Order: sequence, then C-alpha cells, then structure tokens
Amino acid sequence: MAEMIAVTLSAKVAAALSGPAAVRLSSLAGVRSGIEAAARDLELLRAFLRFVDSLHGSDPLADAWVDQVRDVAFDLEDAADEYAFLSGHGFFRHGANLGAWFALSRRLWRARERLRELSAAKEQLGIRPAEVSASSSGGAGGLSAAMIGRKIAEASHFVEEGEIVGFAMHERLLMKWLTGDTDPRQLLIAVCGMGGVGKTTLVTNVYKKVAATCHFDCAAWVAVSKSFTTDDLLRRIAKEFHRDNRGCVPWDVDNMDYRSLVEALRGHLAKKRYLLLLDDVWDAHAWYEIRHAFVDDGTKSRIIITTRSQDIASLASSNRIIRLEPLSEQEAWSLFCNTTFREDADRECPYYLRHWASKILDRCCGLPLAIVSVGNLLVLKDRTEFAWKSVYDSLVWYESSDHGIGQVSSILNLSFDDLPYHLKKCFLYCSIYPEDFMIKRKILIRAWIAEGLIKEKGQGTMEEVADDYLNQLVQRSLLQAAVQNEFGRAKRCCIHDLIREMIVHRSTKERFFVFSKCTVTLKSSKKARHLVFDRCRSDRLSAPKMNSLRSFHAFKADLDASLFSSFRLLTVLNLWFTPIAKLPSAVASLLNLRYLGIRSTLIGELPEELGQLHNLQTLDAKWSMVQRLPQSITKLKNLRHLVLYRRRSADFTYPGPGTAIALPDGLKNLTCLQTLKYIEADEKMVRSLGSLKHMRSLELCGVHESNLIHLPSSISKMTCLLRLGIISQDANVKLDLEPFYPPPIKLQKLALAGMLVRGKLPSWFGSLNNLMQLRLHSSNLMEDSLGLLSSLPRLLHLSLVNAYSGKSLTFANGYFPALKKLTLHDLPNLSHLEFQKGSLVDLHVLMLGRCAQLNKLPQDIRNLVNLETMDLFEMPSEIIQNIQNNEILQEHNHESEHTIVIKNIRWNNGKLLEEKVYINLSLLESRPFIDKEQHNVKSQAEITAVYISIRQAPSVVNSLSLLRVELGAADVVQ
Repeated sequence: MAEMIAVTLSAKVAAALSGPAAVRLSSLAGVRSGIEAAARDLELLRAFLRFVDSLHGSDPLADAWVDQVRDVAFDLEDAADEYAFLSGHGFFRHGANLGAWFALSRRLWRARERLRELSAAKEQLGIRPAEVSASSSGGAGGLSAAMIGRKIAEASHFVEEGEIVGFAMHERLLMKWLTGDTDPRQLLIAVCGMGGVGKTTLVTNVYKKVAATCHFDCAAWVAVSKSFTTDDLLRRIAKEFHRDNRGCVPWDVDNMDYRSLVEALRGHLAKKRYLLLLDDVWDAHAWYEIRHAFVDDGTKSRIIITTRSQDIASLASSNRIIRLEPLSEQEAWSLFCNTTFREDADRECPYYLRHWASKILDRCCGLPLAIVSVGNLLVLKDRTEFAWKSVYDSLVWYESSDHGIGQVSSILNLSFDDLPYHLKKCFLYCSIYPEDFMIKRKILIRAWIAEGLIKEKGQGTMEEVADDYLNQLVQRSLLQAAVQNEFGRAKRCCIHDLIREMIVHRSTKERFFVFSKCTVTLKSSKKARHLVFDRCRSDRLSAPKMNSLRSFHAFKADLDASLFSSFRLLTVLNLWFTPIAKLPSAVASLLNLRYLGIRSTLIGELPEELGQLHNLQTLDAKWSMVQRLPQSITKLKNLRHLVLYRRRSADFTYPGPGTAIALPDGLKNLTCLQTLKYIEADEKMVRSLGSLKHMRSLELCGVHESNLIHLPSSISKMTCLLRLGIISQDANVKLDLEPFYPPPIKLQKLALAGMLVRGKLPSWFGSLNNLMQLRLHSSNLMEDSLGLLSSLPRLLHLSLVNAYSGKSLTFANGYFPALKKLTLHDLPNLSHLEFQKGSLVDLHVLMLGRCAQLNKLPQDIRNLVNLETMDLFEMPSEIIQNIQNNEILQEHNHESEHTIVIKNIRWNNGKLLEEKVYINLSLLESRPFIDKEQHNVKSQAEITAVYISIRQAPSVVNSLSLLRVELGAADVVQ
C-alpha cells in the first residue's frame, strides 16, 4: 500500500494546480514549483515503494522507513490541500493570506528536504528491491501466503468425511454434474467464493469419491495458485494424470516445451473420459493458455475450477456454477464441535464452556477455515472458562504468531494483495463503514470520486470508472452484493466481518482512519485522514484542530455541530441518522469540501453561505428535513449530484412518504449536474433543464400540463440521459408524451406516474431499445399498448401499479422475451390473467399485489418455464387457499419437476408477515389436505425463520419427504 502514497499525491497535486487561482499564484513564494517538484520526487520512489509492499510487515527496518515516507507524503498532501484552500479564498482577498502563503512555502521546503534525506537513507540502510523481493515471506511460521495456501489445499485430501459440514447439497449437485449428466461434451464446472469458505475442501472431497470409482478413465488434481507458469502447470497436470500408475510419466516432461507438452497431453487423453480439477485459479489466462491440451472427444469429460473471482467462474456455463457462502449458525456450531471435540465420543461442547464457545464462534463469522483454525487452537488449551476467555480476548485474524490463526490471515490477505493499487485504495476506503453496514453503491462511488481516488478513463465518466471498480471488488469476492438492481449490478454491498477486520487493521496501521464507537477519542486522532463515529456522543468536547482530516463520517451519533469547524481541509462530510437540526454556517468555510451528505438526518436548514463551497460535487439530502435550498446553491458550478427528498416525520424508524423540494432560480448555472432527483417542477425550472446537457438521472415531481409543454424541448438536449422519472401533480393530470421527439433513446430506466392521454404510450416508445426498467403508475393503460411494450429487446423489469383498469390481461406468445421480473399491483378490476406458451420465457420473478378480483392462480402459469419466485402481497384469501389445496409442496426436486417459491406477504395486527410455500407446477392436479398451525411474529421489524409442522392426510405421507413453510417478516414497505 506504500505505492498508494505516491499515486494519490500525484492526483491531488494535479487537481490543486489546475485552478485559475493557482495559475495567478504560480510564482508566489515558490509554492507552486515546490509542490510540483515534491510530487516528482515522490513519484521517483513509487517503483521502489511497490517492492516494499510485498514485505507485509516482515522487515522492521523497511517498515520504519516507509512510515517516515508516509509522514512526509502526508505533509506534502496537506500542502497541496492547503494550496487549494488558500486559492479558494481568492488572490490576497485578506491581508492575512500573505503570511499563510509564506508559511506554506517554509513547510513545503522542510517536507522536500526530509524526503531527500529519506531517499538517501534507503541506500545507506541497505534497503534494496532485490532483498525486499527475496525476503518477502509473511504469514505464519515464515511461510509465504502462497505456500500456506498450497499446504491447506494439499491437506484437504486427508479431511475425514465427518469433518465436512454444510456442503451436502453442493456435494450432491457436483456428483450429479460429474456422474449423472448425460451431456457428452467436455464441460467446465466452477466453484467460487471468498477465501477460506471451503471451496477446496468441497471439490476435493467429491474428487476423491469420483476418482475412486471407474467412472473416469483418468483424473488429475492440481493447485494452480497465483504464481503459476504455463509450462510448469502443464508438467504438473501430466504428472498428476499418471499419479496412480506404478511407473513414471512415459515422457521427459521436465525437458519438454509448451508445444510438446500440449501434444503429449492431447495424445494421452484422446478417446478417454477424464476428470481435471484446477484448484485456486486467480487468472482466466491460466485456463486459456492450457485448454488446447484437453481434447473434447464427446466422452463426457469434466473439468472443475475453484476460484475467488466470479469473472473467472463465468468461464463455466451459468448453470454449472456453485457459489459458496459462509456457514449458517447451526452448521458453524456443528463444524466447531467436530473440530474442537474430535477426540470425544459425543463431540459435544460441555455446558460450562458454551458461553465462550459461542462468543469465539461469532468471531469466525461462518468461515470454515477460521472455525477449523480456532478449533485446532482450542484443542491445545485447558477446558476451563479462563483458558477459553483468554483465547477469545486475544483472537485477532489480521496477524497472529499462532500457525493456525496466522494462516487465516494469510489466506484472507491474498485477495487484498492481489488487487492493483487503484482497487486497494478504494477497498481500504470501505473500512469507514461500521460492521454489518449496508453500503449503497451510488453513495460509495461518489465518495470515492470526492476523495480523489478515481480518474477518468477514455470517454467514460469518473462515475462509470468507479462503478467498474466496485464491480471488480464484488467479482473478487471482497465486497458481497447484498442487493442487486435490475441490471445485475450491486445496489447495496456489505463486507464479511473477517475481511473488514483485516482492512480496518491495515487502515489503522497506515493511519488511514480512526474508528470510534460509543466514545470519542479525538486527542489520539490528530494525524488521522479519516474519522468515523459509530453510535457515539461527543458530549461537547473541545475538539483539537485536525487539519489532517479529509473525511468525517457519523452513523447514529449525537454530535455537537460546532465540531465541524475543527476540520479545516475536510473533503467529505457524511452524516447518517444524526439528530442535528441545523447545519452550522462553519460548514460553508470548508472550502475543499466535495461531498456533503446529510441523508436520514433531522437537518431542516442549510446555511445561506453554502454557495462558497465551489468544489462541492455531491449534495445528498435524501430523507432529511430540508424544506428549501439557499439561493447561493446556484453558484456551485462543480456540483454533479443533487439528491433531495424531505421526510415528514422525525421518527427515524418510519420515514413515511416524503415530499419533493423546489429549487431556487438559477438552475441553468449548474451545468455539471448529472443527477437531479425528487425536485418539484415549475415552468421556469423545466425551461432551465435544457442547459443541463450532462444530465444522466432526472426525477421530477409535481408535473402538470402547463410545465409539461416545455419538458420535451429540455429533455431533447440531454443526450446522456439514462434514467427519467416524471410524477404528475395529481391523478387528473394527463401526460401527453407524443411531443417528446426525438425521444431519449439511451434511456435505461423510466418511471411515469400519471394518466396517459387516451391510455396509450407514444408511438416512439418502441424505439427505446436500451430500456431495461419501466414503471407505470396510475396510467390507465389500454391492453393494446402491451404489444408495443412487449417487443422491447432489453426490458428486464416491468411494473404496472394501478396502471391498468381492464378485467383481463393476456401475455401472448413471444411477448417480453428478456423480461426477468413482472410486477402487477393495485389492479382492482383484474380477474383473469393468462400466460400463453412462449411468453415471458425468461421470467424469474412474478409479483402480484392487491388485485382484489384475482382469486385464482392461472393454470397456464406453468408456461413460465423459468419462473423461480412468485410474491403475493395482500392478495385475496381465495387465491392462497387455492394454492394450499391444489398444489403439492415439495422440498426435493427432480429434473422433470418445476418447483417455485410462493411468498404470501400480508399485514396482520400491525405486523408484516411472510409465508413461504414450495410449489411443484408439474403436479397441479394433486389435492393434499394441509392444515397449518398458527404462529405469531413478535414485531414487524423482527426477521425470523420458523419451521411449521404440517399434519398430512395418510394418502400424501408417502409422496412427500418434507413439507416446509417458513414464516418471517418480509422486507417490503407498506
């Protein structure tokens, strides 16, 4: 990470020196030339710093040297930011500025002098790249992380069956793909997941079972790892295919070149059914470079790869990928007991140790490698509460002298060390978020941009580059996509607790950030770049000046607003669920501020001086209580994202419906705007929209006929528009969309709330070939408009909410070939729903809500061949009874069956309940009698999973292995 110092500073200097004020001050006190020269000096060290990164803390001398380089780099970054701050005040606007400029010059000279001394010191101390590379070991016991990974992989061959927990379903699926699949082609199968989740253990266990049979003519198991070479990999594969032969490999593989190795393997595998397992693949080129050695003779050969990368897993067919997740609580406990008490006959944890066992297990977060490692450690300890408490108190995953615990750190760190520097700094920034926090994608990428972590590439915007970076972190299994949007991108992410612990440690060690929970410790944070308060109180502390601070994040923290005046060079200010009622005027003095977030706060007023923040890029006031914006906001010419939506209630637990906010005159000045959401429309504002040519996401509320007239002209000038929302003032407003010509053909998401003229979509609607999501509300849509929608080639999500008044709705053959999610909600007259064969061929989710006349599940629902889930929200009781009385509920699944999940979601005494049933659509005629017991959920916010026993008629008992209904709180909003 040392290399990041030079890279970040170079970007910061370029930004600081680009402003017009900076040009006028170019010769003053030598500041400009000094900053440029210092950045060049640090850039010269960049290649060397990259070598130092490989040490992972194993060389104290190099670590101490890097710490001092980091201090100087921070001083230089402070100088660059101070330069930008003083430039923001204008040239000599205040007489005191002259002294500040010369003070900055002296400070800069000292930093450059110190940098020159450190550059010379590395030669005197003998810190050289060759030695760095050679001495790079890290990990437990002096082994490299790669060697530790190889040893763990090899050890998986000797794991007993009883020690493997939580993989039964995946094991059956793999066995089916390997031995039960009749496809004669060579098939590639992928198993992916984060480091330590059990990929190697799973596939090796299956490999041993299959290899022991006569199903395959030959088999090979090879660990690939990061540092492979193509020729060496082919040699090891050749030797593995001959491992069971008493004789040696019949070729001199050690002296063969690439072409000879490929030819030899092809000859050996010709007409054979072979099984190849490639473990721990880090690079797709590993497969591309060796695949020609494996012939496809139609012999049902199979190749398995394990990887941490979803991109590499996509080498396999989408229906031949297994993604492993951490173990459930019950599975984790079972593995823990099997490991820790393996010598005991019952393998049970004594009652008096269960408290500490549970706390230790919680620290493992369901990761099998961590559970096994800590279990092996506990085997060596006394079975006393004191001994186990000591283990819990000293348990850290990021570094440990204990071999077992240390190997967890090594495996987790491999994923981080494999990142290029631009992803490392972005991922480290994620350490600002509290444990189990759901990270919203758009908020994160805007913060990255504000921090200067993103550079434009080619024709793409910084937002697009940042979006790609986030996707790469998800693909590498470092961020987990908790919620995905309609385009398959992560909408909300989270970080596994063990990985978060690792990056928190690294961030703290690099003085990247300070994290305070419950109590504030500002005195120890003077050099921190980022400060996080998580559910704590400042108690009106006198905060020291923290000019080094670049970002401040507060989550559910009760703070004194005067605190912000201490953060002079702040770049990001982000407040969540804070009870502050007014943003202090001191915030307007933070001239370097690029991101201001007051989402979900009680702030109702912004300072009139907000227009002084000329560098501000993002103002996020969604779910705040801001009612109006100051006139000076129109001076924010660098503003890229403006998100406004006022909450009506001060109750954080229930925001309720919000209201849009009107903008002051002067919107046309904000020419950099890309996002403008939840804004109250008026005629002057709508006319001004035509100046916002970079607009990509626009949401307008309160639209009526008088201002709708001017909207087509403004929209036509937004050539980059991707997302558009138009919400009418009331139900009587008629939306005439025909004048929108030329149409915004790049649109990907469109939301319309209001009555369509004549109930028809405009004639140009069929030209929206990029449209992926469409939501229509109160549209009075006619059925013939459905045909116009049905041919849209990329439409993935269609939502009709109170948008159709007909009694019958038919989806004809060929309709909506790409649609994956269909929502029909509040259609009071709909009594007949028909899905003809060949319609909605790729539909995965069907949502029906509050359709009072639809009391019967359509028989032709089985024509939805890829349907996986059907959500029923407050639907008539008849349709629920019909499902329970006419469908067989089954947990097991056969190839000829089509089983879907039906979720019945309803309000009950102020509680939102969800009931799941599993329906086999291929057995619609069976009519078992089902009598469910009644269960209550304690509160709406409580999420539980309750297994309900079901009394069955004798005639059904033999046909069902298990009937399961899950009852819990649904994640929907009333």
